[in-house]
Amino acid sequence: MSARGKKPHPTPSSSPPLTNVPDTGEDASAGHNANTRAYSLLKQAVLSGSFRPSQTITLRMVTELLGLGEMPAREALKRMISEGAFEAIPNRSARVPVLDQREIIQLSELRILLESNAAFLAAQNITLRQIEQLRGMHQGMTAATALGDLNEYKRLNMAFHFEVYRIADNKPLSSLIESLWLRMAPVISRTISRIQTVPGRFDEIANGNHHELLAAFQRRDAEGARTAMRLDLSDIQGTRDE
Repeated sequence: MSARGKKPHPTPSSSPPLTNVPDTGEDASAGHNANTRAYSLLKQAVLSGSFRPSQTITLRMVTELLGLGEMPAREALKRMISEGAFEAIPNRSARVPVLDQREIIQLSELRILLESNAAFLAAQNITLRQIEQLRGMHQGMTAATALGDLNEYKRLNMAFHFEVYRIADNKPLSSLIESLWLRMAPVISRTISRIQTVPGRFDEIANGNHHELLAAFQRRDAEGARTAMRLDLSDIQGTRDE
């Protein structure tokens, strides 16, 4: 592809560019790819607990976070608003919604129902290689817990869960689960941060249920996997938040 007439957008020095985005608008395919990448990166940031309830999200913040230019950042922000992860406020900004106690309980109950069913399906499909991949993530979470690295723990926790849902091989179910995670991730992130301050409690709930889930996968025990996932989500579901 010829690069004639194109130049990369400048990106903030604190956020190294992930790709070059043309600013002429002449290449529709490149623009589409940049928008898709920006959306994917912003969604992953939400799912991994990078934002907190009531936090204001500006276009400038998203642009610097993604390093892909203002247009892709704007489109990503719009999609996150349309999917309920953010709510629009004036001045081209957004805010992370604040869920009341009733909403938290309702969403948590749906998560438990759907995600425990995904674990049941995953246990029927999982291979030994996939179990080892999940075990590696689990070990990474254990190490992050020991180091008190909450950001790494949250990132790996998200990756672990979504790998389970991918293995379940049920796209409609995975789509519903993702929509619930987008709504709940900031609440869960805040809950994890609070639990981390209680000596011994965080390590107990952060890793124990994942260990049981892996053991159920190893046995191909679908009901055991369903139970382990239900316990994991019941321990960190956000219903204890004020």
